[in-house]
Amino acid sequence: MMANDAQTSTEDKKDDSMISSGDLIQLEVDAWIKETGKLFQTTNKENAEKEGIYDEKLVYSPIYEIVGKNRFFAGLEKSILEAKVGEEMEVDIKPEDAAGPRDPGQVKLYSVREFERMEVEPKVGLDVRLGDRVGRITQVTVGRVRVDFNNPLAGHVLKYRYKVLRKVAEPLEKVKALIDMYYGTNADFDVSIDGKQTRVVLPDSVKLDQKWIAAKLRVVADSYETAGMEQVEFVERYTKTAPAAKEEKAEEPREPPAEEQPAEGSAEEKTEEK
Repeated sequence: MMANDAQTSTEDKKDDSMISSGDLIQLEVDAWIKETGKLFQTTNKENAEKEGIYDEKLVYSPIYEIVGKNRFFAGLEKSILEAKVGEEMEVDIKPEDAAGPRDPGQVKLYSVREFERMEVEPKVGLDVRLGDRVGRITQVTVGRVRVDFNNPLAGHVLKYRYKVLRKVAEPLEKVKALIDMYYGTNADFDVSIDGKQTRVVLPDSVKLDQKWIAAKLRVVADSYETAGMEQVEFVERYTKTAPAAKEEKAEEPREPPAEEQPAEGSAEEKTEEK
């Protein structure tokens, strides 16, 4: 009997380390273009600095992902489903399972005047929006600018090295993770849960932030589906501030009025002269 119990316990631990579609996970990731060895994604600040891709606007820390949501390339999603929590994985992903093949038809030529009208100086490597598409300038010649609308990773084999650190299980932690995943941080968000109801008090910094307005709907949808919530409430809190007290200025001493002197050439002076 003890042997069977031990076997069951071992199987439970093994199952707990497995990853399934719908799991909310936290992971570390490094990714390279295999042909060139160029690092294009990392959750590690030191690696970003070492490879010359550090961006001070980004937060370098482990990221959250809902397995099967297809926010990652299909090849990476498939690999994650075969991974275990705590196991470092390395996988090469072919273009068809990553950013797709490169399409020569997505490379367009534009007149320099087009950029002059937009008040943009065309430079190789610059990302530009033309109409409803974003492309990257790949060549600038006399009078002509070549823009590539392909995904910069299209046509490349991608190499990923990653580790799933944990599966997020508690509803409160799940909601916090969803805010982090869609908005980029959950700092200063006051999250509380009562049964299947979530209450989120928003920090002042996000109330008018367009990025948060876009992220909010995704947080709500996945709070229902992933965290099991039935109601999500966002609270914008405003506190009345007392008006600043006005400083009373001390009255400046007034100079005594000068004694009135008769005007030069007055009638009185003329009488005395006679």
